[in-house]
Amino acid sequence: MKKIAKTEIGKFSYFFPCQATIVTSHYKGKDNAMAVAWHMPLSGDPPLYAVGIAPSKYSHGMITGSGQFGVNFMPFNHAELVAATGGPSGKCLDKFDAFMLAKDPPLITDVPILSAAYVAFECILEDSHVHGDHTLFIGRVVAVHQAPEAFNEKGQLDMKRVQPVLYMGSDRYVKINRYDINLFDRKTAADNLIGKKNNDG
Repeated sequence: MKKIAKTEIGKFSYFFPCQATIVTSHYKGKDNAMAVAWHMPLSGDPPLYAVGIAPSKYSHGMITGSGQFGVNFMPFNHAELVAATGGPSGKCLDKFDAFMLAKDPPLITDVPILSAAYVAFECILEDSHVHGDHTLFIGRVVAVHQAPEAFNEKGQLDMKRVQPVLYMGSDRYVKINRYDINLFDRKTAADNLIGKKNNDG
């Protein structure tokens, strides 16, 4: 592809789409849920997971105050629900009541686990760092809630049964109703490309 190179970045959103989650929190007797697309694993042992949240968000204060958060991975048929939790502030609206968010009991923390999630993490806050306009909250995963039917025998998400919700940026979420699934493992892909290069040469 021919590209246009520039040093004035503008709105930084070129990495979208990416998977959207709902981050849940509980503080002083109140629950909150917020759509979060900026999240990532940091370590497998110990299991650490991070979410990026702007200080202006209601969830930011709840996580800071409680030292806990939940990360809920939602199937694509709940894309509208994910989008809705990214809208109004939990300061002004009880999202669990307004959006009829069903929840399962947590095992260790006080954070709500969404019943509709195909997998969810309970996290205890280990550390936090401010980077630019977001705070990176780093949590130790202390419990995992998993729907067995969503995963194959290798523990991988079964994309024929569950497709995750994607965030496109600019407050837009997407669900994909049908697509072909092609899985590539790293070694086979590398071998195939090397073989193709040798054959072409």
